[in-house]
Amino acid sequence: MIRYNVKVDDQIYQVDLEKDTTTQGAEKTESSADICFEAIKAEYDYCVTRAEKLENKVYILLAACAFVFVLLTTQIEKAGELGMPQSGSELFGIIIYAILLVVAVISNVGMLVMTVSLLKSVRFERLDSGLLLTEGVPDEKDTTAVRFIGRLYVQHTVNNNAVLEKGYTAFNRCVDAFCVSIVALIALAIISAF
Repeated sequence: MIRYNVKVDDQIYQVDLEKDTTTQGAEKTESSADICFEAIKAEYDYCVTRAEKLENKVYILLAACAFVFVLLTTQIEKAGELGMPQSGSELFGIIIYAILLVVAVISNVGMLVMTVSLLKSVRFERLDSGLLLTEGVPDEKDTTAVRFIGRLYVQHTVNNNAVLEKGYTAFNRCVDAFCVSIVALIALAIISAF
């Protein structure tokens, strides 16, 4: 018993409380199956988060591609305003301008095609919760259920990580094409200023 003094309206009362002995010593203990399941689930969740980040990066790159497309159309419009060259240096400038314009167009179109195909090709495996019911997992012991679900998580994580590695490699190629396009457009802007 624990005795407390409680003050109510300037009067002190003594209150006795009994300690609940049923909760003492009955601390929640996690089994090794629970710990393993949490580790496997954390890795699966991390894989799904990486997939969402890749998709967000692709959409950002597509938005940047639209901006580059506007700059590209401006440079194409300026190419139509070029006159006949009067000297060898003007001819050389126009040839360089045309080459840079072709490089910018090819890299921009290539990046756009690769980015859209990346969105179509990156498909991740998700855990089908209906499979748990079909296989009768709720009727099994906890450790059996953890093993079954953990095995599915590990299979999906391995497959999804392989898909993600291919996706990030393709994304890096898209970024490389984007950089080439930007450098070509900057060079075009400098050349067209003269």
